[in-house]
Amino acid sequence: MIKPLTSLRFVFALLIFLHHLSFIQDSNSDFLHWLYVKILWEGYIGVSFFFILSGFIIAYNYQEKFLLRKISFKNFIIARISRIYPLHILTLFFSIPLVYYSTSNIAWTTFFSHLLVNISLIQSFIPLSEFYFSFNGVSWSISNELFFYLCFPLLTFFISKLIKVKFLFYLCILVILLLLPVLMFYTPNEIQPQIFYINPILRVLDFSIGILLFNLYCFIKYKKFKFSSNFFEPLSVLSLILFFVLYPEIPQVLRWSIYYWFPMSFIILVFSFQKGILSRFLSHSIFVFLGEISFGFYMIHQLVIKFSFQFFTFTNPYIHIIILFSFSLLLSYISYKFFETPMNRYLKEKFTTSN
Repeated sequence: MIKPLTSLRFVFALLIFLHHLSFIQDSNSDFLHWLYVKILWEGYIGVSFFFILSGFIIAYNYQEKFLLRKISFKNFIIARISRIYPLHILTLFFSIPLVYYSTSNIAWTTFFSHLLVNISLIQSFIPLSEFYFSFNGVSWSISNELFFYLCFPLLTFFISKLIKVKFLFYLCILVILLLLPVLMFYTPNEIQPQIFYINPILRVLDFSIGILLFNLYCFIKYKKFKFSSNFFEPLSVLSLILFFVLYPEIPQVLRWSIYYWFPMSFIILVFSFQKGILSRFLSHSIFVFLGEISFGFYMIHQLVIKFSFQFFTFTNPYIHIIILFSFSLLLSYISYKFFETPMNRYLKEKFTTSN
């Protein structure tokens, strides 16, 4: 476990939580309206962080094993599905009443088609918001993650070979950096979100960046380059803040992912060495534990928000936010302790075979 990166998972899960508090822009508080429109709306950038971090951590744990054939594809997929699928199904189950109460006129054929694609985790491949945001809306990113896992053995083999041929490696990066923005600007506005934010075929680029970061991490460690973590850790955080401050000048389509590639990658790479003062701070057991339950927090929080509006009324938006956060955090802890960890262990023991 890389403790600072684990802790940072909760920071970016919190950003996504804040992004989903869209109700506060309609509150009577001018401050909350300004805060959401100018700052909290941009919290979706946490998704980019998670996709890039996922590529880094998966490569950190499995790249060498795959390249040396020390792990089977079956055992790898079982390990990853055991991590994400049980909670996905649990939150899907609890989201069904929300669909029933909030969409009374939904046709049964539509209901079951949405349910089927969610169970099979293919909703992000369907470029319609009524599919990829159906039931527990945030699970579209888990649909992407499963696709990334299926691609990982091929990606890590391809990237490890491509790195050795420097000309082709730099050419591929140049082509992506030149063609992707052009493609973004010439895509109609109404379909930009599903193509550049949701679509797993393109978001696999974020995941691949994470794999590249891991190889850069290995190169730096192997060459024993000396650098001051106490300088670069704050600098990486400041770089993200700078990009965040400048975002109003950047078209939305670029901000879905490509605009934040650099600061996200910078943070992940620098904190992966765990050597600076900020790393030591983030390595505190409390922050690490929050990072460990961050997957549950991410998967649960939007359901909590929706349930609160379906069954409760809060006149004070500040109290409402505190209750939503506290309840999401409590359920995340319960889920991690009594559901995710036991199910993860059980499924791996049940289905993993010796290589």
